[in-house]
Amino acid sequence: MSEASNNSGAPGIAERLSVLRAPQPGTAPNRASAPKRMRLEVLIGVVVVLAGVTMALFLSGGNSSPVGTGEPATSSPEVDIQNSRLMAGEAFIAIAVEPGNFPPSLVVGDTVRVVVTPSNDGSGSVRNLKETTVVQSVTPPAEMGTQFVVTVRAPESLATAIAASGPLHLSIVKGSKK
Repeated sequence: MSEASNNSGAPGIAERLSVLRAPQPGTAPNRASAPKRMRLEVLIGVVVVLAGVTMALFLSGGNSSPVGTGEPATSSPEVDIQNSRLMAGEAFIAIAVEPGNFPPSLVVGDTVRVVVTPSNDGSGSVRNLKETTVVQSVTPPAEMGTQFVVTVRAPESLATAIAASGPLHLSIVKGSKK
């Protein structure tokens, strides 16, 4: 009587356990779960593809605006290979400049003059550096920063004067040759 159902209509132990057991090989799977499983697989596939596209856009930078069109400097262009060869006594100098301390129309190829200000300890004076420099690239501020980085081609001696200065200002003295 342990495995047979009693007369009250309740299932027996064998019938209750058969519900919990895994289906035997050769029995047909539950066809109701197949569409749900297929929908889940499609959903996972779509999420993976969207994540891949998002990562590709993120890694490529997404900046497609050209510099050198007279628009405000907002992206970093590639340095021209012909102009990237330095002569003896020249250097590429990176200058961190606050917005408002340079013309917003500054582009690659512009000839600029650097204006130095007193350093934090008060030494020095406001003056134009006699050397003119040529802009090689303009990089906008990073996500958390506020300063643009303007890379210029200039005599090596200019690097020391820039490093000893307080906030710098740039002024265009001759436009781009482009």
